[in-house]
Amino acid sequence: MSRFVQVPVTAIRSRLVGAGFTLVVLGPGGGEEVYERPHNRDARYVIRVRVVSNEGVRIVALFMGMVSIFSSTCVFRAGTVDAVLDMMIEQAGEAYDWERICGAREERKS
Repeated sequence: MSRFVQVPVTAIRSRLVGAGFTLVVLGPGGGEEVYERPHNRDARYVIRVRVVSNEGVRIVALFMGMVSIFSSTCVFRAGTVDAVLDMMIEQAGEAYDWERICGAREERKS
């Protein structure tokens, strides 16, 4: 069974900024941070990472900032710090996958 690990917020910030994300919202008291990265192929598609202190990390792909076209499973802070950071970036990569985005967008049109 995995155990909860305290992932330093500086490590999360560093990994996300290193992957091209920008902090767009800092919640009250610093308890929530939201990062975004527009897709290189079409800036109308945005990958959003929501980090809530002492909870998991949620990752979604949005079209026009409103329509959710991909939502990852919650990345829980369990295991090791490196494992949590790697899973967070892996999930963001899945949300960034162009074929997945285009397929989800086409499904919504029909």
